[in-house]
Amino acid sequence: MKISVKLITVQIFYILLLFVGSALSFYFYAIPQVERIETRQGFKDISRVKYRITEELDMLAILATDWGKWDETYKFINDLNRTYEKSNLTDKALFDLDLDFIFMVNINGDVIWKQFSAHLKKFTTATIWQADNWSEQHSFIALMSDQKKGLIYSGLGVVLVAGSNIVPSSGEGNSRGYIFFGKLITNKLVNKFSKELELPIELSIDNHRDELDTHFISNHQKIVHGLIKLANSSAHILSISLTQPRPFFQEALVILKFSLLIILGMGIFSSVITFLILRKILINPIMQLGRQAYRFGRDQSSMPIKLLHSNDELGQLSASLVNMGNELKRVWGLQEHEKNEYLTASYTDELTQLKNRRYMEYLLNKQQTWSTAKHWAFLMLDIDHFKKVNDTWGHQVGDIVLQQFSSLITEVCRGSDIIFRTGGEEFVVVCEETTEMQSCQIVERIRIAVDGFEFGPAGKSFNVTCSIGFYAMYNTKTKVDWNSIIKLADCAMYAAKKSGRNTWVGLAINQQSPLIDNYQLPSDVDLLVADINNEKLLVFSAQQNTADIKWR
Repeated sequence: MKISVKLITVQIFYILLLFVGSALSFYFYAIPQVERIETRQGFKDISRVKYRITEELDMLAILATDWGKWDETYKFINDLNRTYEKSNLTDKALFDLDLDFIFMVNINGDVIWKQFSAHLKKFTTATIWQADNWSEQHSFIALMSDQKKGLIYSGLGVVLVAGSNIVPSSGEGNSRGYIFFGKLITNKLVNKFSKELELPIELSIDNHRDELDTHFISNHQKIVHGLIKLANSSAHILSISLTQPRPFFQEALVILKFSLLIILGMGIFSSVITFLILRKILINPIMQLGRQAYRFGRDQSSMPIKLLHSNDELGQLSASLVNMGNELKRVWGLQEHEKNEYLTASYTDELTQLKNRRYMEYLLNKQQTWSTAKHWAFLMLDIDHFKKVNDTWGHQVGDIVLQQFSSLITEVCRGSDIIFRTGGEEFVVVCEETTEMQSCQIVERIRIAVDGFEFGPAGKSFNVTCSIGFYAMYNTKTKVDWNSIIKLADCAMYAAKKSGRNTWVGLAINQQSPLIDNYQLPSDVDLLVADINNEKLLVFSAQQNTADIKWR
């Protein structure tokens, strides 16, 4: 396929990709973003409705509090005087106060006054206010122990209720009862709210349980739902529904489609221009070079030789490319050499020239390391009282001790053993093809060699000892949790320290234990001791009685 055809194919693919990407962005990003904006606005409108209902409750609460602290009300609940009744408890008073009902209840729960507006009298049969004596469980009385206002389900509808204690205006004296003002949520009240908020509000009682949600019915209409919990009923909820048009969505849809068309048009235009430019500055020269190469191939047995030695621009370019290739080969060789030196340095402890923890992690994480079933032993070595060496002789002498210790264990260990300095005075030795008994021989050989060596500078030598812990195993798995194994060896080393130092302690799985199936290595000292007591683990030590080993 010619390069020009390939380039045209790429351009077509680019346009298709642009078209698909634009469509996906439109349907899976832009439209959801617009819907999220509409949803947030719908939720704000629901909040406005809730706030308006709260305002209505607040106004009822102010009225109830004002009447409840009125001395005439305080007297009336006691003596039921007709003067107060004729002056205040009239249908006109309810109309002026824009109320649907008034209740007065004395402190014993006896309803001494109830009054309904003209359009609410047909609802007087509601069970919530039929009784003449209200217990503490009555919805209105229970409301007084909470917020003293709220929405109550009456069986015939939802009412807005606010109550107040009836007390003297001076604030002194006991409460003689309660006064309640309320309104029934009717179409008239809902229309009032709708007009004030300029929202198409619908209030209903249903079992809609979602706090807030939005349903997009079509591209032209949406319904936003919200709810208000009722004070006296968990089975009923006042549902708020707003059925709204989606003018913003329609405008955004037109703008987004127009924007996508512009993007696609610009993409096609830029693709054509790019192709024309590339054909002029790149495709035509390459095709010309191809024709020249073809002629050289037809006339010369070795075309690169002829082209490399030509004096025109193509020959210069060819010579430059050959020189560049040779130079790159040389640079790559240097880089590979430097890379190997860097890896060697990064895997080597600078002070002792042993392998460091980074190399240990690299080695033990390699799948190839565990590809063959074999015996392994992991030794953890720690110089006893090394801090005392640094404090007494100084860190320079401490470094000499570390170097001497590294050289000593390198001589004592086998050539196949790998020794790591993992930090400070701690060392790890990984031994392949090493059984439990061989491990005991190796660690005892190390302990004796260290105990008998004169450490420190010439003329100022001194003795040091070491504590050793090991874990021996036979491994058949290709993936090994070596961190847990090192941790077990570390626990054994600390047990050696706690048991007197200058000694060693080893661990291995008891293959004869009936509890050994699917055995999991212990994750802490308590589990380790339990496994030893249950004979899941064998203990080895330089001490004659392994029961004397201190694990904690």
